[in-house]
Amino acid sequence: MSIVQGEAGSTRTLELPGHWLLDELQRRPGNTPEPLLAMAGKALDILRDERLLEPVAIWRYWALESVDSGGVVLEEGTRLPLVSADEFMTGACNLVAGLCGIGVGAERRISELFSSKQYRLALVMDGFVNHALFCLSKQVLRKLREEARAGGFCLGRPLSPGDTGFPLDCQNDVLRLAGGDEAGFSVTRAGMVRPGRVLDFVVAIGAGIPKWRESLRCTTCRSGSRCFSRTLRDYEGLQGGQNGSTTR
Repeated sequence: MSIVQGEAGSTRTLELPGHWLLDELQRRPGNTPEPLLAMAGKALDILRDERLLEPVAIWRYWALESVDSGGVVLEEGTRLPLVSADEFMTGACNLVAGLCGIGVGAERRISELFSSKQYRLALVMDGFVNHALFCLSKQVLRKLREEARAGGFCLGRPLSPGDTGFPLDCQNDVLRLAGGDEAGFSVTRAGMVRPGRVLDFVVAIGAGIPKWRESLRCTTCRSGSRCFSRTLRDYEGLQGGQNGSTTR
């Protein structure tokens, strides 16, 4: 039994206004390093006044043909290598490929701030933009969980290319399966999805698969050294011996 609604591979979308993400950022600002807190209000004001967040979320359901220790095979023929997939996807009937993005405006503004040596403001805004992207992805996963429960199924653990056990070179397949290429997204030679800042993922749905908790999301992520909680170290490197002076 499958919960695929209509034609497998048809694109689904979630529409959220940019101000909703900003409201979420103000309610749950994340882990802003104390030396950067003074810039938080200014960064949020710029994001809001210049309307820099343009959220987009799309995904597609695909029927699964098989799951084994090396990965999954979809009925349409694509094989995705996922280490130990049988441990967390056994019992899955569908695989969802999704993509979340927040537009190009914020990325350009952050580059401008770095170019003008407003490092602290740029770092705070960069952290907020990453946080906004994860807030958007959480909303998509919440909707997928609701749809799964409505069919009597569970939502599994989401994985993005580059996570432990999921090769980065799968970006092109995930992008295609999510419908991102048709929506104007592409993968660079470095394996990054563009334009703007984008998070793509796959997640299994089915009966009997291990339930996933949001608190486990960071366990498979390789971006710990670049997360917002460590941006102060990056900032100190940029300052390069300027006696801790503050760029405003």
